[in-house]
Amino acid sequence: MLSPLIGLHWPTNQTWTDADQADWEAGLARVTAKWLKLCDSTIVWSAKVLTKCVMPQVLRGIKATAKEESRGAVGTLQCDGWTGENSHHLLGFTMTLHAIRVHDASGDSRNAEELLKQIIKSIDQVESEWGVIIIACTTDASGESRKARRLLRAKFPHLVTPDCLAHQVGC
Repeated sequence: MLSPLIGLHWPTNQTWTDADQADWEAGLARVTAKWLKLCDSTIVWSAKVLTKCVMPQVLRGIKATAKEESRGAVGTLQCDGWTGENSHHLLGFTMTLHAIRVHDASGDSRNAEELLKQIIKSIDQVESEWGVIIIACTTDASGESRKARRLLRAKFPHLVTPDCLAHQVGC
């Protein structure tokens, strides 16, 4: 399923067609309609209510649907690290199209072994909580990421561990 929220199925071995595009746009329209209904103009929520109550409730529903529909599937894990404006070093993990977690690694050593530990933790989380079998894992192109992928491949030889193509483009 391309997106559990939109309800669109698309086998990855087929070319994207005009009909697929129409389905995608119809699904996106359904999501937009749900959001507009949620944001009924007769209700004016404060920023606190919106961020502490409404949005978390909607996201819990989306996440529950995504987990249910992903169970038993195969997936890929992606990892990227960055430093925020607050100087916190963050590691983001996504599985195919679903955000899994963001780990604040500010207090962690910035080395391949620590990154490997976080990658394995994410794989375990996806497999146990989502019931998805991870078949590949990619990271950004830093030195510690490259080494972490090499260590991951040694520990789990069945995984495909490509370098991120987007990080190879000199933008």
